[in-house]
Amino acid sequence: MGESKNSGLKIVIVGASAAGLRAASRAKRLMPESLITVIDGEKIISYGACGLPYYLSGDIESPKALRETSWGTLRDPEFFKKVKGLDVRIQTIVTNIDIENKLVSLVNKKTGDAENLQFDKLVLATGATPIMLPGIPADHQRISTFKTVEDAIGWRKKLETGQLERIAIIGSGFIGIELAEAFTTMWDAKVDLIEMENRILPKMLDTDMSFLVEKHLKEQGVQMHKSCRVTAINDMPDGLEIVTDNKIIKTEYAIVGVGVRPRVELAKQMGLKIGEYGGITVNENLQTSHPDVYAAGDCIEVEYFHGKKAVIPLGSLANKQGRAVGDQLAGRKTRFKKVVGSACVKVFDYNVAATGLSETMAAQYGIPTRAVCGTFNDIAHYYPEDKNIFLKLIYNPDTLQIVGFQGVGEGNIVKRVDVLGNLLMNEGCLEDLLDLEFAYSPPYASVLDPLYVLGAAALNQEEGVIAQHSHAESPANELLLDVRTPDEAKNYPIENTIHIPLEELRERVNEVEENEAIKIICSRGTRSAEATRWFVEAGHKNVSYVRGGWFMLNK
Repeated sequence: MGESKNSGLKIVIVGASAAGLRAASRAKRLMPESLITVIDGEKIISYGACGLPYYLSGDIESPKALRETSWGTLRDPEFFKKVKGLDVRIQTIVTNIDIENKLVSLVNKKTGDAENLQFDKLVLATGATPIMLPGIPADHQRISTFKTVEDAIGWRKKLETGQLERIAIIGSGFIGIELAEAFTTMWDAKVDLIEMENRILPKMLDTDMSFLVEKHLKEQGVQMHKSCRVTAINDMPDGLEIVTDNKIIKTEYAIVGVGVRPRVELAKQMGLKIGEYGGITVNENLQTSHPDVYAAGDCIEVEYFHGKKAVIPLGSLANKQGRAVGDQLAGRKTRFKKVVGSACVKVFDYNVAATGLSETMAAQYGIPTRAVCGTFNDIAHYYPEDKNIFLKLIYNPDTLQIVGFQGVGEGNIVKRVDVLGNLLMNEGCLEDLLDLEFAYSPPYASVLDPLYVLGAAALNQEEGVIAQHSHAESPANELLLDVRTPDEAKNYPIENTIHIPLEELRERVNEVEENEAIKIICSRGTRSAEATRWFVEAGHKNVSYVRGGWFMLNK
C-alpha cells in the first residue's frame, strides 16, 4: 500500500506491554521514518503475564520463557531497537503531559534524569493495576497481589524452600482459579479460595455452570468459601486471620485477586473523558476525547456487542487494539469494533470457556433470556477417549438472537466458544446454528456438533419442549420420570422417581395422567427432551425435562 504520508511523525507511547508495543511495532512497520518512543516504569517489559501462574505451578520452568519470542530471543529494549526500530525507555516515569504544547515530561527512576519529549501523536497503553482490599498495607510481608514476574518468582521461591504450606486466595476470577491449581498441583499446598459472590467465576458463569467447576475444585482438594466478603485481615503469630462476614479463615499467606482497575491517572491529568466503568473513553478509531491521543489495552472501555460499555482486560483484545492503533497512526482506516468477551481458563482437568453475556449479566442489562443446556461427548461417543462436555446456550426469546454461551468439561470447549463468539459478533440467531457447517470425523467430532443440537433444543423449547434446571427444584407434587435404561437407573439411582425406559415409553404414555405435572430426566438430556415432546403431543400441558440430565447434576 506504499509508505504513509504520516511517515515523519513523532509518536510517544506510554506503556510497554501488549497494546503499547503492538501499536509501536505496527506504526513503525508502516512508517519507517517515524520516531517512536515507548515509555514504561517497569524493569521487565513485554512478557506473557497470562503465563505467570504456569511458571508458579512448574509447567513453565523459567520466567525468562515468558519474555522470549517463539525463536528464543529475549524481548528487551535492545531487541525492540534492533528488530523493531523503537526507542524503548524502561524504569522511566511520565510525570506530566502538556497536551497543548504536546510535551511529555519523563524521569528516569534509576538516575533521576529528567527529560521532555515532543510528540505529534500520543498513545496511552497504561494497562490496569490490581485492586487491593482497603486497609491492607501495600508492603505487607504475607499479603500481596499477583501481577508481575517478581510476584511469581517470590511465591515460587517460598514454595521451593518449604516456607509455604497453606495460602488463602481472595477472589475466584481467572487469576484466583489459576493460582488455586498452581499452588495445589505441583506443591501440594492447602488452598482456601474465598469469593464474596454465591458462585465462583462470577463474571463468567451462571450458578448452574459454576456448580460444575466448584465440584471439580473440591475434588482436587481446594477449600471453597462462597458468599464470604472479606472485612479484615489480621496478623497472627504464625500467619494470618482472614475475617469475612460469616466466618474466620486461618492461613499462612494470602493473595488478593479480586480484579484490576484501569490505570487512568495520566488520562485524568490531561482532562480526557473517562467512562462509566472507570476506563478511558475511546471511539471505534481508538481515539480519546482528544483527536491526537489514542488509547488501547486494559485502560480503556470497549463496547459490547449489545451496545453497552465495559472494561474487559484480556490480552487477546489488547493485541488487536494495538495493531488497530498502529494502523490509525499511519493513516489507515482500521477500526476496532464491538467485542463479545470470549474467554477461557484451565481448571485442573477441566476446560472452562464463555462468550457473550451470562443470564445474570443479561438480567442486569434488562435483556430477557432463556437457556438450554446439554451434556455431550466432545467427539464421537464410540471413539476411544471421548470426554464429557457441559454446554449452555443463552438466547433472547423475543428475537431468538443468541446472547451468550458457556462451556465446562474435559473435552474441547474453546473451539465451540470461538464459533459462538463469531456468531454473536454477527448478531446470530438460533437458526444460524443449524446452518453452520462443522468438520466431522469420529476422532475429532460427533456427526452432529453439540452446537447444532443446542440450537435445535432451543428451537424445540420455543415450540413447547421446555428445559428446566434441576430435579431438586421440582415441587413436591410433580412427578419425576426417569427414562434411562434399567442398567443406568440401577447403577446411578435417582431418588423419588418413576422409571419407564424410553424404549417402552411410547406404549406407556397413558400410564401418566394428562393433568399431572411431569419432569423428565435421563443421563444427558437428549432422551428426556424426546420424551417431553411425546407427552406434549399426547396433550399434556405441564411437562418439562431436566436440562443436561443426570451427568450435569452429578459430575
